Amino acid sequence: QDHGSPRPAPRRPRRQGGRPGRRMPTLVLEASPVAGQPAAAAGAVGLAQQDDEAPVPDKKSPLRGNDYERYRRMTGRQSTRVTLSRTSRGSMMGQVSLSELLQNVSCSGHMCDYLVRVPAQVHRRRSETAVKKLYRVMAKQQVTDLGGYEFSSGLISREKLRDSLMQGITKESKQIGMFSRTSPAALRHWTKHVLHTKRESSCLFVEVHNWMLRWRLLRTKVQPDSESIWAKKGRMEEFWSNFHDRSRVLDAASTPSKGATTSVATRPSISREAAASLGMRWDFDQGLHWKTFQAGTLTPAQRSPKAVAAAAAAAPRTPSRGGRDCGGGGGNRTSLLSKSGSLPNLTKGGRPASRAALDATLRPNSRGGLPPSPKGLDASLPPIDTGKKRYLQECDFRGRSPMPLTFVTGHSTELEAEGKDLVDSELQAMAGMIQEMDCVEHVNLFDNALLTDKGLVHLIRQLTREQVRSTLQRLNLGRCLKAGSYTIDAVVKMLKAGGALRQLNLSQVPIPARFQLPLCEAIGRHGSLEIVNLAETGFQHHDMTKQCLRALLSGTKLHTLDIGWNCFNGEVFKALGGFVVSNTALRSLRVANCAATVDVCSAMDFVPPLSRFLECLSHDKSLTQLDLSMNRCDFRTALILEDSLDTHRKLKELILSNNPLGILGMRSILRLLSRDHTGLMNFETEGCYVGEGNEAGGLNAQMFSYTNPGGLYKLQLWRPYHRALLRMLYKTMQKNGLSCDEAFQKISYTVKSATVPWTHPSKDPIGVWQVPEDGDLNLMFNVEQAIFKRFMSGATSIQDSDYTGFLNSYYKQMRFRPGFKKVIPLFARWTELEGNMAAQRVYMLALSKDFNISLPHLKYMCDSSKTMLKETVWQLLPCVEGGQSARYLAGQIFPSLADFVWTQQRMQNLMELNTQNPTGHYKLELGNCSDYAVAQSLLLLDRWEAALDRKHGRKDTSNRGNGSHIRNERFQGRGLHLSYSSVAEWQLAEHGEFVFDYISNQRPSRQVKVLSDELWETILVELHFCNCTPEQRILVLRSISHNFYLRSSHMRAMIGYFRTPELRGEVFIIFFLRIVDMHNAKMFRVRFEDHSEIVALQHRLGYASFFPFFQPENNRFELDLSLYDQRMCASMFVQLATKEKYPHNLHNYGYKRPDGTEDPMPLGVPRSWGDFNAIPKEGVFRATYMCAPEYRNFAHRKEIARTCGFLDVEGLVEEDVSWWTGLTEPPEDVLNLLEYFISRYDNINQPFLDIDGVDGNGCITLKEFVEGLDKMKCKKFDVKKGSKLGRTKEQRVDAIFRYLDPGGEGSVSREEWNILDQLWKEFDLSIREFVHFLTMTFGEELIDAWEALDDDGSGELSEEEWMQAVINIGFFGPSKVVFALLDQSDDGQISYDEFAVLEKYKPERLLRAAANSDSSESGDDP
Repeated sequence: QDHGSPRPAPRRPRRQGGRPGRRMPTLVLEASPVAGQPAAAAGAVGLAQQDDEAPVPDKKSPLRGNDYERYRRMTGRQSTRVTLSRTSRGSMMGQVSLSELLQNVSCSGHMCDYLVRVPAQVHRRRSETAVKKLYRVMAKQQVTDLGGYEFSSGLISREKLRDSLMQGITKESKQIGMFSRTSPAALRHWTKHVLHTKRESSCLFVEVHNWMLRWRLLRTKVQPDSESIWAKKGRMEEFWSNFHDRSRVLDAASTPSKGATTSVATRPSISREAAASLGMRWDFDQGLHWKTFQAGTLTPAQRSPKAVAAAAAAAPRTPSRGGRDCGGGGGNRTSLLSKSGSLPNLTKGGRPASRAALDATLRPNSRGGLPPSPKGLDASLPPIDTGKKRYLQECDFRGRSPMPLTFVTGHSTELEAEGKDLVDSELQAMAGMIQEMDCVEHVNLFDNALLTDKGLVHLIRQLTREQVRSTLQRLNLGRCLKAGSYTIDAVVKMLKAGGALRQLNLSQVPIPARFQLPLCEAIGRHGSLEIVNLAETGFQHHDMTKQCLRALLSGTKLHTLDIGWNCFNGEVFKALGGFVVSNTALRSLRVANCAATVDVCSAMDFVPPLSRFLECLSHDKSLTQLDLSMNRCDFRTALILEDSLDTHRKLKELILSNNPLGILGMRSILRLLSRDHTGLMNFETEGCYVGEGNEAGGLNAQMFSYTNPGGLYKLQLWRPYHRALLRMLYKTMQKNGLSCDEAFQKISYTVKSATVPWTHPSKDPIGVWQVPEDGDLNLMFNVEQAIFKRFMSGATSIQDSDYTGFLNSYYKQMRFRPGFKKVIPLFARWTELEGNMAAQRVYMLALSKDFNISLPHLKYMCDSSKTMLKETVWQLLPCVEGGQSARYLAGQIFPSLADFVWTQQRMQNLMELNTQNPTGHYKLELGNCSDYAVAQSLLLLDRWEAALDRKHGRKDTSNRGNGSHIRNERFQGRGLHLSYSSVAEWQLAEHGEFVFDYISNQRPSRQVKVLSDELWETILVELHFCNCTPEQRILVLRSISHNFYLRSSHMRAMIGYFRTPELRGEVFIIFFLRIVDMHNAKMFRVRFEDHSEIVALQHRLGYASFFPFFQPENNRFELDLSLYDQRMCASMFVQLATKEKYPHNLHNYGYKRPDGTEDPMPLGVPRSWGDFNAIPKEGVFRATYMCAPEYRNFAHRKEIARTCGFLDVEGLVEEDVSWWTGLTEPPEDVLNLLEYFISRYDNINQPFLDIDGVDGNGCITLKEFVEGLDKMKCKKFDVKKGSKLGRTKEQRVDAIFRYLDPGGEGSVSREEWNILDQLWKEFDLSIREFVHFLTMTFGEELIDAWEALDDDGSGELSEEEWMQAVINIGFFGPSKVVFALLDQSDDGQISYDEFAVLEKYKPERLLRAAANSDSSESGDDP
């Protein structure tokens, strides 16, 4: 950031579109430290806001974040320090205040960016400082209660350290041309990208809302015009008027005898005037029931229908209370309100009998009716037709009260009696009415459970008449539970007779078995039936059901079929699939709850019955709606469905409610929805979010991962799920342009226990792979070849070192990104799940593995479900496109700091992953989506590097000879090598702990530019004085390790800043492959003084990768020959020995057989072991390699470094190597001799000349060596000194001489004597590193360092006190060597006078500064 100083005078900000004094945020874009990456890509988009009273920065010189304290002093503010406890890190760590953490909050990073924006978004008192604001926010949001402050402070410290280190690295890298500068065009591009992201997110809200509204409107059934209350009133008035005035006159002759009491429900009706003319009278009792109906003496002629009708016509009309005349016929009608006593549905007091009765009266009619205006009551209604008369006669004859339906009143040709609880006599009355009619369009008797064959058969017979049959379009007998075989037989006869029937509903009507086939045949042969509902009618899984389905689906007009709630087995479902495919007219099919129940626990070979039907759908091209609810569909069935409907373009709606799909099944459905070439636009999955997942967490999982389908598959082809999985693999092969032989390897096919050759299937004319349906198939699907073809060749090839680019390209190619037409339906379904947290969680987990989504998609999902916001970011951020920039911008989604910290804690492994330098140790919980994403990325990088190895012809240096770069892999505590030959064969599980080491094969060129020594020293100083724990420092170094390269001396210096072997090993592994001069690796290898540290590094990095190619001298190894890379290591040692001086180069060798016995190897190490194939594959081989300088075969060492270590050795000569020897390699007496020489000579050549003499021959014999030591008066090996082994002086000197003469010639040449020179350099460098640490920590005066070391002020330090004091000040290098140098008196104590010897080991710049200071002082002295 280019910051300036604030203005000197404060001013109040102007009002800009808000209330007075409103503070306006300032957008700050940081330059990226990565070459070619724009600012927004580095995530440095934040809002910075100052307090109202503070000086407002100028646009050209904004406030610098690093100068916060200076800014506070200039403005006169008092900083409030809020101190919170931190984890102790030793004596140098104490309390770190929040203000100290925020003093450089402008640095780049997720947490720092969020901390800039949070105070800016909190509007409180204007006098409140940023620190106060932030602390209040953290306290309010309970970050400390969540245990997140330690994590938050650590994250801030890491980001500040990273920013501090990257400033120097970026500056120097730009100077030397490694990084390019960020152009203004790139900044503009990413600024537009941010604006486009916000705009797209807003548009997404509108589009999803509109889509949901449109879909609901399309799904809503359009109801016909309902009858208004006025029209119904007029219709009812007319009906009851006719009922009273006519029907009872016709049946007057059939009245009961005198004195009988009859209710309105059983008595015919007659008007008062007609009854009076006939000599009749009635009396009202209390209420509305007829008490008596007495007739006078009438002759039979007077009781005839004609006489009754004539009397009724001649009767005078009585005006009603409404002003009309009372009467019948076609004239004025008696008002229904004025004759309430005659209403059969009223009870005592004039109130309705029940709410249900009133609802039935006011039920909207589907047809006809009077005009909805009260004026319609004045219009004359048409006279009663013959059918109505017949109905009234039938009601009177059968003793039933008439039911004023629109059909009965003559206002509709549709008999709507749904849920009327009709009985047989009522239906028979209606059937009698139909007998007099010629047009009936619709009969709806749904949910009339009291009807039996007695009434239904009579009705259906009337409907069978030719005149009615030609007009009847819909027949609904659903839920007529008492309908029997006679009813079904009548329906069959009616269907056989033909007609215009278009819809037939027999749902929940038990159909006897003997009538099922005739009924289906009649339906199939019917020429006009389009919609048939046979749900829950008793179809079972037997052979006759197949015949029924064949006959049923033979109809050419049938487009909607519901056969749900029947019982089908796999064979019936398979037959159904074939029939559905052959019927090209079928559009909608419902088979809900049809799968036969099978005891899964007792049936090990359970195959879901529905799966056989779903396989057949791959050939269907007509269905638009499919209902598979409640069929126990699990994730296996869902994969079959995905495979079958992969190319279906017409299916719009899929109903899967109440199936145990779970996460894996939901993932298949979402993949199916997201395909652009499918027609699916909506699916219903209510009750599908809990399902089986037993195979998802095991070692032998048989699952399909669209992102990484590679692995070992063991398929039983009689299972539909395994056949679908095989077809998905062939589709993936075709998508990536591979041939069958390239994609499928290690194929083994067994049929009936006999191994037969596997023939790759072919596609049928519509593109479906025809796989066999029997046998067991084992195969390995290889994605490595797909990677090679798609990403390593052609115009789209990716650079070998661009690991991040490969992952981005691979995910873009292999993962699903919802198509333009499918984004809205996908997120509309998410919106519908709002409030159902369990379902939303499954939905997110299904999206998180095989999908790529954009940042606007993530923001929409967060904004549309606030309760799941933090989980949404946690689960879906790994699959958001855009890399680091998207992750930074996603930080703006969080409404609270607590949510931000909660998410960051769970995404730590993902945030710390450095794909450009993936070498390291990983411990991942696969149930965490972020950890799963890390594991998936590393498995893909493993395949990428395996393809690179094949491309460049590299040798296999893997742990087990499988070409994998993943070592020591363990899943759930069990080694994967016990079940798989390679991790590439393993399919990544959904849950469980996955632990492994990753070692890359990328090696730097010798021509790359490394960091300067001055910058590296600055980096070490920053590391030493930062407020981070050692673990946090390692995390920072890992995150920036891909930005620079090191030399061996840099690695050596850095190792000394970490105390424990684990920390040293971790930082060493991070930068091991970033070292340019690997031929000088001995310089830093010697810093691992404990051999167990070397063994641990070999175990993690690989024995072949960690092989000392250029300087194997004094290397002690113990190799397990059962492992591939350790056999290779043994072979390289033997090869090298045979090329240099065999067998004298191998010392202390031995071989332990697999049974534990020792092989003495009397003839030495077999020369044949130089051939890798000749080495035994069991046992343990150990040896130590020694070689005299004159016998080195440098050319062979370069060759094995090039072929097995993949190092760049072009142009490398022996003089470029800094030959080195560690202080732990030689015997103790050799070090004692070296200490003696260092204290008396300036270089190692001087004592050689003293021993050999001025006129010497350049070689020292043992006699000359002994005499030379005596001449020097060296007393270190005298007998009085003794030794731990009790050896004499002669023995000790002889051991030293033998060490200096590794070739065994009996003399030490000058080249062999230079071994001491290598030790001298190590000794000198160790001391200089210690002095450099002291000057860096305590300043240039060593007296200050001495006072810190001698904390008790005794003036002397013993060796034990020295070792502890050095550790206390933070130095973890070879301090014992320094003590040995300083203890010149050999008394086991050092004083300050001895300590002052370190002055000459100060860094050269300090010595030059001191010399200049002395010369200037002497010049000023007169």
